[in-house]
Amino acid sequence: MYVYEGVEKIDPIEREKQHALTKALWQQLGEMGIKTGDKGRIEGFFTSTSYEQAVKLQASQDEDFKATVYEDEESPTYMIQITTPVVRLSVEALVELADIFMMSAVDTQTTFDGFQLDVNEIKKLNAPWWKIW
Repeated sequence: MYVYEGVEKIDPIEREKQHALTKALWQQLGEMGIKTGDKGRIEGFFTSTSYEQAVKLQASQDEDFKATVYEDEESPTYMIQITTPVVRLSVEALVELADIFMMSAVDTQTTFDGFQLDVNEIKKLNAPWWKIW
């Protein structure tokens, strides 16, 4: 696993917790038939109490990533969803992306809440070439 410059800014206890959650997510995906090397998009979710911080996080993302800011109607918070392009999935990739997202959260004073993956999309992207429906 690659260790990124700036990872020391992340609270080590929070980083350890996020790594455990990420590995548990990968285990659940495996139980659903997702394998290392399958193609899919990864969605990361952040929260912020400030619109300016949310927009700063959105602007800091690589141009290949899609970042969208949503306002929570019931509370003064904002949710930021960052979606990767189609990538090859693995537990190592998810753990490294967790570190990157946690560093982004520290830099923009937002909170990284975790990942979501669309299992149906992953299965469609990885359907055998010989299956024609």
